[in-house]
Amino acid sequence: MNKKLLTLFLAAGIAVIFVATGLHAGTEIKDDLILEDPGYKKPKKRAPKFKSLAFTHKKHMEDYKISCGECHHDEDNKPLDLKIGDNVQKCSECHNKFKKDKKNKKDILVHENAMHENCKGCHKEINKKAGDPKGIKGPAPNSCGKCHISTKKKK
Repeated sequence: MNKKLLTLFLAAGIAVIFVATGLHAGTEIKDDLILEDPGYKKPKKRAPKFKSLAFTHKKHMEDYKISCGECHHDEDNKPLDLKIGDNVQKCSECHNKFKKDKKNKKDILVHENAMHENCKGCHKEINKKAGDPKGIKGPAPNSCGKCHISTKKKK
C-alpha cells in the first residue's frame, strides 16, 4: 500500500477516535449544581446577603420525573431532547446579561429573569395543580426565602 494513503487512513482514524470520544464524553451532570455564574460581580465592600442557590438535578429527574427538556431549551424556547451525557450549554451562554435594564425589567436575556421564570413558573404550575389557585403555596417552593438562604445570623 502507498505510504501517503496509509498515512491518510491513519490520520483519518485518529480524527474519528478524537471526535467520537468528545461526543461520548458530553457534559458532566452534577447532582447538586450551584446556580451562580462568573458574570455576576460579587460585592467587594460587604458580605453577600444570600448564599448561592443549590439545584438538585438528581432529585428533579428521579423523584419528580422531570425531563431535561422541561428546563433546557433552544433559541425558539422549544424543549431540547437531551439524555444524560449530552453536551449542554450553561444558561448564561444565551441569558448573558447580568444587570437589569430599567426600561425592560423583564428582559428574558437577563440571567436572573430567565432563572426565575423557569424555576418559579414550573413551581407555580405544580402548586396550582396541588390546589392553590395562585400557585404560591404548595409542595414546590415559590418564595424568595425558600431558595435564597440569608447569610444574616438570626437573633
